[in-house]
Amino acid sequence: MAATVRTEEAGRARYTYRLRLSPASRHVLLAEWDRCRWVWNQCVVTSRQAHRAGEECGPAHLDKLLTGWRREHDWLSAGGSVPQQQIVRDFAKSRAKA
Repeated sequence: MAATVRTEEAGRARYTYRLRLSPASRHVLLAEWDRCRWVWNQCVVTSRQAHRAGEECGPAHLDKLLTGWRREHDWLSAGGSVPQQQIVRDFAKSRAKA
């Protein structure tokens, strides 16, 4: 990731950052990504079913479903609830724009 910063005298300065993960951290991060991707896919399926049935499927409904999904699946509840709730909010934003 590169960031550009304006300074008055020199013009521009560029900083480059690289994130290096340990194998254990990489494994945990990828597992969290997999859980969030599963939540996104479940939101898509639920939204399509609600659309076909003529029902509303908003973020509040999806949040309630997320709670149920976390109860049903131990592997899902092993991850953080905050990233999963953010996925639901991001999905709702994307649906509102579409």
